[in-house]
Amino acid sequence: MNSLLLNIEKTRLEMIHLAFLYGYSNPNVIQCSQKLDSLLNVYNNKNVKH
Repeated sequence: MNSLLLNIEKTRLEMIHLAFLYGYSNPNVIQCSQKLDSLLNVYNNKNVKH
């Protein structure tokens, strides 16, 4: 679980950095946002089952 949380935080920071550099509608930012959404869904699904 800790590695998942670290990956979520790393991806979140990466997304913020990319958005600062390129703007919110940049394809790299959108892709990173989708990755973050996916990680958050995994995290939420694990917490619902416990």
